[in-house]
Amino acid sequence: MSGVSFSLLTLNSWKCDGHYTQRMGLLTRGVIDLAPDVVALQEAFVAEDGSADSAKRLAAATGLRAVQALSRPKLRSLLGREVASFSGQALLTALPVERVDNVVLPSSEADGGRMAQVVQLRVGAHPVTVANVHLSHVRGDAGDALRQRQLQALLERLNQVGPASLTLVCGDFNDPLDAPALRDFTGAPWHLQDSFELAGQSRDPTSLDASGNGQVLDHVLVVPSLSRATVRVEAAATVLRVDRPDARGITPSDHSGLQVTCRLG
Repeated sequence: MSGVSFSLLTLNSWKCDGHYTQRMGLLTRGVIDLAPDVVALQEAFVAEDGSADSAKRLAAATGLRAVQALSRPKLRSLLGREVASFSGQALLTALPVERVDNVVLPSSEADGGRMAQVVQLRVGAHPVTVANVHLSHVRGDAGDALRQRQLQALLERLNQVGPASLTLVCGDFNDPLDAPALRDFTGAPWHLQDSFELAGQSRDPTSLDASGNGQVLDHVLVVPSLSRATVRVEAAATVLRVDRPDARGITPSDHSGLQVTCRLG
């Protein structure tokens, strides 16, 4: 199959939690080594006073450009002090950015202020739409219903935007694909496709619960009804792994990343 390929890395970057400075060093080195064309971050931390900006720091180290969707403002603890901050989405790339659309998602009293970041890129001659999302963390029936409403709202907005050569939805869905909130979206009318399944790869956990059990919460999904090109997922891998700390016991995040390479014909 001829055509053009590009790779995307998605990661929940864990705000400023944990060993933030050391984690950012690991994340930066990891992204440089993996060399993706697109990086989609969730929980991208930005301090209002300018003392920390995860995406800006990563962009400076990699030569990529960062587009940010600032959301979820609150006081957070950064290296021992409380700072006004944001924890939203960021997309980093050297590819041409043709359109940016920040989509406010349904919310509840228990979990509000979430948005999705929709960015249209140019990959060779192909327009590619990447929707970068972080669905609600709330558990139980209320959380299931909220995540379902959030993903439905995002897909409806993508449908309004219209098809591209490839449309991807990626990020932290806070659920496996067979969970009640998500499973209906793999059927009609959306038929969302797991990029790992398309690549013939099994899924590894992307997060660990409080007991250390693995969970598959992060995904890169193809939206076939909004993808006009012939698409082949050439590779899909779990990277920057949360279950493989360095000698200090530190990982880049509390989630693993996913890297997917797609070829457009």
